[in-house]
Amino acid sequence: MKNQPRTAFCSLLGAAVLFVASTSSRAASDDAIPIEKYQPPIVEQYPPASSHGWNMERPLVNNGLNLFSANVPSYDGKGMLFSSWTAQNGRVFERPAIIIVHGGHGVAPGNLDTAVWAKRNLDANILILDSYWSRGRTENWLSWTRFGANMRVLDLIAAARFVKSEGADPKKTFVIGDSQGGWTVLRAFSKHNLSGEVKSLLAGGVSLYPNCYVKESIFGRAPSGSTDREDAPPLGNYVAPVIAFTGTADTATPLSQCNVDKVFKGVEKWTNFEGATHAWDSPTRGVGRRAEDNVCTRALNKYNPFPICSSNKFTDITRSDIQAFVERHLPKAP
Repeated sequence: MKNQPRTAFCSLLGAAVLFVASTSSRAASDDAIPIEKYQPPIVEQYPPASSHGWNMERPLVNNGLNLFSANVPSYDGKGMLFSSWTAQNGRVFERPAIIIVHGGHGVAPGNLDTAVWAKRNLDANILILDSYWSRGRTENWLSWTRFGANMRVLDLIAAARFVKSEGADPKKTFVIGDSQGGWTVLRAFSKHNLSGEVKSLLAGGVSLYPNCYVKESIFGRAPSGSTDREDAPPLGNYVAPVIAFTGTADTATPLSQCNVDKVFKGVEKWTNFEGATHAWDSPTRGVGRRAEDNVCTRALNKYNPFPICSSNKFTDITRSDIQAFVERHLPKAP
């Protein structure tokens, strides 16, 4: 009789474990982005001329890119997102289209520099997408919030719909994202309820020093301590080609937060640069100019002013691999 309580407890524990395992398995197979939750209202009609002290207009104009305007219908159709859309006039369908999605600082000089590089080297249509200004924000430094990866995926789909409506070929449309934008790329191409639309609009993605879902647990706990699994959604089981780049000295988005086997070993190519910090491709001499090498600054993020050190070596490798990736996945000429 004395053993009965222990047996009963073990039976209950076993049942609980089976329930959790069943629930976790079911959740993994039924991964869904809740659309209403991740469509914060559009509250602004005009983009700012500068953000965090960065002038946006001058480097765009000087490098042949169009200014930001409210031109991309949001995923739910309840407002317009801001973007800088520069099409290859008369050759929109012929040329690749590159959508650039920013990190937690919002649109930054690095995004403009990537756009200039892609326009020059890929002769591409370029869309630089903003996800914050239209919603009355300038940053998402806490990362694991309503303004994180799931919202950004919906914005990316909206941008891909837009470039298609402008004449771009979805089979030639790619996305490049850095930091939280890189997280967006990984989340977009993971298997979920919107994977079909993602695959129909985008040929592949490039993820630069991305945020990463913390090692999976049944609680879905994010690095910030949030237990909202939807704010820290699972990554992996990619439905289209993805390449990823990380750095061993990155303290903003460290690999220690990731399930590396699932997140990075499932991509087409993963490059982990030894000694690279976050944002090694920062344009330290200005947008459209080769950076001054090995210049170190600190991020604006008040919660984590992580180091950023430029590296021309790592930038050259990254961009060479991006160009090869795009060219490899463009449709073959008949």
